[in-house]
Amino acid sequence: MSDIGAIPEWVPWEWRHRTSVLVLCVLAYFGVRFVEFALSVVFPDIKTALGISSFTIGLAVTVSTITYALAQLPSGALGDRFGERTVVLASVGLTGLASVLLATSSSGLFVVLGMGLVGAVSGAYYSPATSLLTDAFDDTGRAIGIHRLGAQAVGFTAPIVAVVGARYSWRVVLLLGAAITVPVLAGFAFVVRSRPPACPDTSLREQIQPSTLVALLSRPRIAFTTVVAGFAQFADTAAFSFLPLILREYHRLSIGLAGTLFTLYFVILTATQPVAGWLSDRFGRDPVTAVALLLGVVGYLGLLLGNALPAVAVAVGLIGLGMGWGPPVQSRFMDALGEDERGVGFGLVRTVYIGFAALNGAVVGGAATLAGWRVGIGVLVFSLIVPAAAIGANRIGGFGL
Repeated sequence: MSDIGAIPEWVPWEWRHRTSVLVLCVLAYFGVRFVEFALSVVFPDIKTALGISSFTIGLAVTVSTITYALAQLPSGALGDRFGERTVVLASVGLTGLASVLLATSSSGLFVVLGMGLVGAVSGAYYSPATSLLTDAFDDTGRAIGIHRLGAQAVGFTAPIVAVVGARYSWRVVLLLGAAITVPVLAGFAFVVRSRPPACPDTSLREQIQPSTLVALLSRPRIAFTTVVAGFAQFADTAAFSFLPLILREYHRLSIGLAGTLFTLYFVILTATQPVAGWLSDRFGRDPVTAVALLLGVVGYLGLLLGNALPAVAVAVGLIGLGMGWGPPVQSRFMDALGEDERGVGFGLVRTVYIGFAALNGAVVGGAATLAGWRVGIGVLVFSLIVPAAAIGANRIGGFGL
């Protein structure tokens, strides 16, 4: 582990540099994810103002998801080549700039292109930031869990975004997103120190050449963890996209009650992240991941079979707990990657498993459209059973994956 702290051990009352780095990473993650979340809140206003269709909005979301996934690999490689701090600064700054550009949208085409740009530049943040934190902390799981609070916390800003959008306009909301990135950018620039890049003399072409990527992804432990992450992320992304719709259409809840339960989901999801990371450091990655996934299975089964409001509320809470798989699984990746390959390696696997998870819209939405929400929810149950069973088989069979 690199010593990026500057405060001596005999000064226990003052935060060390690495703690400041963690706090700034949480704020930066909030900043780069806020824009995309805020957009989802003001989409109806954008549709009305620009006269565009729901299909155009859906296309923009798809393009944004794809560019977000594709940004993971090159951002990791750039972090190894030029240093993680440089890439994080670029990602945060460009996210703010992309928000300003998107606020000037005058047509559906501009919205699609703007969201594609937002996905690309915000997607460049996570891989180098996680590599930076992994190098700074021995307790990788806890650090990653705390870091993920930044992204989850955006779920609590919906009322503020709605008020700003209603009182002013959706363009002001996007400018607010740009403004949030400014203090984060300043904090990273003045507080976080540069450290030597992992591969300063290796060209980007060498880092991302297909043979190297295939060799890395085909390692049994990396391949196994990628499969686990892919199925788990599928359910995670689907919960974010479809849970309010399931509550309203399958359980016939009012928009207010569905919104309240969705907020409950975010509260539990947010609280779960650092706890799951800490538990994985203490008791191991696989046991914590398996328990989280099984809690998610029980939650979706409860959502499928339960009718009474208390049962539905408990099911939503269990789904939130089930999404605690993130910190232990991402720590599992870092455990399997060498220090000189974490940027490219983690970027690669995130591109793969987030890309797979992007199919959730077509698969779950298609299943619900053709056969109803019972089948749609059943798909989500299956998507969590698969990785949980795979982890159990690996542990029982002693395959060492």
